[in-house]
Amino acid sequence: MMKNTKMLVCTMLVLVVAVLSACGTNSTNGGQASAPAESSKPQETAAAAAPSFLVEKGFLTYGTAATFPPFEYMVNNEFTGFDIELGQAIAKEMGVEVKIQSMNFDGLIPALQGKRIDIINSAMYIKPEREEQVDFIPYMGLADSIVVKSGNPKGVKSMDDLSNLTVAVTRGAVEEINVREHNEKLKQAGKPEIKILALPTANDAVLATEQGRADAFLHSSPGAAYLQEEKPGVFEIAGSFGADTKIGIAVRKGDTETKTAIEAALKKVVENGTYKQLMEKYHLPAEMSYFK
Repeated sequence: MMKNTKMLVCTMLVLVVAVLSACGTNSTNGGQASAPAESSKPQETAAAAAPSFLVEKGFLTYGTAATFPPFEYMVNNEFTGFDIELGQAIAKEMGVEVKIQSMNFDGLIPALQGKRIDIINSAMYIKPEREEQVDFIPYMGLADSIVVKSGNPKGVKSMDDLSNLTVAVTRGAVEEINVREHNEKLKQAGKPEIKILALPTANDAVLATEQGRADAFLHSSPGAAYLQEEKPGVFEIAGSFGADTKIGIAVRKGDTETKTAIEAALKKVVENGTYKQLMEKYHLPAEMSYFK
């Protein structure tokens, strides 16, 4: 009887161990099976690979100066504009979300160099002095406009006509660079230089001209057109220049991985028609497209 009892206990112990082992095996296999599914999710949704280094995992963090319609501006405390939607489209192709860091224009390159943002997405004009600091992915061609108050009281038609006048510009933006370059030409010609009123934002430059603190301000051609819709009868375009100007998304100098990733995602955005749709939505002329 004792012998049978011992055999029964042993059999029960073996069964318990077998059941526990089976449960443990199922749990482990379940964990191994779920891990690949979770990690492969971005690859299933992403058409283009995101760079391996991101300021915040799962997000494309970019800097923008949101005072430059129709590219980036605020409506009811929400970011909007061509660049804002383009950034969302690029991030979507990478299988990540966007995180926007708003700052003054002259703080964008330092923020990029300091790895506080992944890219600059702020209609940044491609200029040689900037190309020494960052690498660009071009996406649009622009011209610049000289904007004055309606009636053009100073009779401005060209940059030369701005000699000895006060021109408002966004501090650190291409407009300030253009005025300083033109001042060198005026100086060589023995003419008075343009008086530069450098202000934090494009909106400040608009306001300074509207209030009479500046005789004119420089703006992108689409921005100037948008302004005339926003403030009808207040301003007029006195002249345009620099039709061969390009704007681009900026990445850190020498960061080929991020540059390649943005180029691949942007290519998908162009191929699927999103780029063209955004051009039309923000009333940007087809001839401004970089992808013809």
